[in-house]
Amino acid sequence: MASPPGGDDPPLVSAVPVPAGESGSGTITLARLILHLGEGVDRFDEGFARTVARALQGAARHIRLPFVERTGLEDVICTLYMDKEIRLVVTGNHAPSFGAISARWDEQYFPFVEVELHREPIAAPYTFATLDFSVRGKKGTLARAAPPLPAGQTVTVRALATIGERIEYRVVALGQEVSVPPEDLQLDACG
Repeated sequence: MASPPGGDDPPLVSAVPVPAGESGSGTITLARLILHLGEGVDRFDEGFARTVARALQGAARHIRLPFVERTGLEDVICTLYMDKEIRLVVTGNHAPSFGAISARWDEQYFPFVEVELHREPIAAPYTFATLDFSVRGKKGTLARAAPPLPAGQTVTVRALATIGERIEYRVVALGQEVSVPPEDLQLDACG
């Protein structure tokens, strides 16, 4: 892609080889985008999925999913769920109907999910997130209170989440589920 006059393309947009359309955008499938981001990576594991989500979040003002745009969703969150297999779950509000909509693609369908990369920033960027269930069932102790749970409370981990740049564990105890930053949770050595 050529750079727009007077500026450089955003890093992800300039790094991904897609043909530029008349609108200064190009289309690639989610599968090809992930393979491109994974060049030189030995294992496409949970850490790699978090790296992909971080790269997408860094370029969020330049990324659109045509399906989402046709649906007219607002406040869109694109989450890579990791639970033995990876899937993409897109959630957003549908203002005309006062509802919320979720769409899901299992990894095998990533070659059919179109992603548009735009040179010019877009006003309402998506939020990219991950939900990693490989830590499910691990035990830990809260180093700090996470209301309504007190410091010192033993908890069970449900997932490790990234939301944009924020990282947190989703934990449960005493019938309550809360989110805590990694530094506030001491995981048991034997899990």
